[in-house]
Amino acid sequence: MSSCAVIQNQKNEVLNTIVADPDFEIEGFYLIEYDSDIVFCQKGMFYNEKDNLFYDEEGFKHINGIEV
Repeated sequence: MSSCAVIQNQKNEVLNTIVADPDFEIEGFYLIEYDSDIVFCQKGMFYNEKDNLFYDEEGFKHINGIEV
């Protein structure tokens, strides 16, 4: 079981976070597995596939209120 961000296909906004088997599938969505001890993720954040991190806004400048 792993922490996963649930994101609608063709989008990058996190709609929910779940704990699931890495092979779990939801029609119309993709899951991004992440290590919750290292990476911060919550509903409403935006996934950047270039660095595999989740940001507060679509411009990928802040994580949990901290500029990166």
